[in-house]
Amino acid sequence: MNGKEDKQGFREGVKTPQKRKWYSLIDKIWAMPNMEEAFKEVKKNRGAAGVDGVTIKAFEFGVEDNVQILQRELREKTYKPRPVKRVYIPKADGSKRPLGIPTVRDRVVQASVRRIIEPIFEAKFLDCSFGFRPNRSAHMALEKIRKDLWDGYVYVIDADLKSYFDTIPHDKLMSLVREEIVDGSVIGLLESFLQAGIMEGGSFHLNEKGTPQGGVISPLLANIYLHPLDELMMERGHRITRYADDFVICCKSQKGAERVLKSVTRFLEQKLGLTVHPEKTKIVNNMEESFVFLGYEFKQGYWVQPSEKSIKKFKSKVKEITKRNQTVNIEKLIKEELNPYLRGWGNYFGHWHTKTLFTKFDQWIRRRLRSVQLRSWRKIRKLHRELRRRKWKGELPRVRMYAWRSSMSTPVHVALPNEWFKEIGLVSLVDIYNEHHPQRG
Repeated sequence: MNGKEDKQGFREGVKTPQKRKWYSLIDKIWAMPNMEEAFKEVKKNRGAAGVDGVTIKAFEFGVEDNVQILQRELREKTYKPRPVKRVYIPKADGSKRPLGIPTVRDRVVQASVRRIIEPIFEAKFLDCSFGFRPNRSAHMALEKIRKDLWDGYVYVIDADLKSYFDTIPHDKLMSLVREEIVDGSVIGLLESFLQAGIMEGGSFHLNEKGTPQGGVISPLLANIYLHPLDELMMERGHRITRYADDFVICCKSQKGAERVLKSVTRFLEQKLGLTVHPEKTKIVNNMEESFVFLGYEFKQGYWVQPSEKSIKKFKSKVKEITKRNQTVNIEKLIKEELNPYLRGWGNYFGHWHTKTLFTKFDQWIRRRLRSVQLRSWRKIRKLHRELRRRKWKGELPRVRMYAWRSSMSTPVHVALPNEWFKEIGLVSLVDIYNEHHPQRG
């Protein structure tokens, strides 16, 4: 083959010197430092065992030998991924989302591949794409949409792809990969991941298309496949914001939005072989109607707050953690279960117009915890003891320890004041909001 390969692993062809393709990558993938870092990533992300039942902890017990075995299989080209384990997680609408869990050893190999090829594709990905990319986040995507709305692009195409991860055509995906990578060993590895098959309920079946959600390499492959959409929209000057398979396009007029939606639908279905969900894809005038993106609801071209679905999910989770029929050490419950959830939810949803909502949630959470503490005390004498300790004046009250309304009573608020929750370390959503908005705090 004509051309000269350099130290970075790409070859410049004589006839088209401006086009650089990556020829020698597999040795970088199986390099021990790369594979060791790949295992660290897999361990950090945790996750369940695959079809072989080997957990991350079990793999780590003999990690040096296990990684060396994988390296030898890759070098000798005897490595073969095992089928992914099919599991389903419930969605808010009552349906279930299919996930594919590779074995730990396959996740390590996928992470090794991703670590090497991701920078190649990152160099060509566009600024309108935010999902599963280094140094980019959901908040950056949301901020971009806010800016587009502020600029007057208030006619929003709220698009939904039907079963995107499960419908990506393998042949078209690999043709896009080959535009950058020519190393046959790497191509073969990626194809083996795609064709590993699925084990569900003891039965094996091949997956002729799709890249299962749950695989380490799947988000990168999903971004590669939708990159042509980004290119098309940016070339035409449209304001698209994409986070994996979720995207919105902001337009200046209703007619313009209708025209763009037709062209996008045609491109996605005819060129990429995907399906635009007809019921869930719509055009919204955001000055009159809200839309939801990444759990946030956008209203009137300005207001951004958690969607009804996000709020419902939050309250359901808090109720589950603070079940009122449990007898627990409340400080341990707060530290180990409640605080991690509140901190994560608050940091995600505390960026915009949520202070009033967060204030109400803080009050509601404290009331639930007061009710849990009453139940855990059981005997009213323990409440009385706490009241005496806090200098309660007058006759000690009679309180029904198991009644929800008791958590709002004055004696209980005296025994368990707001300051007490701060003392035992309860995370405050309002405090999180103020950390994100110090000028408003």
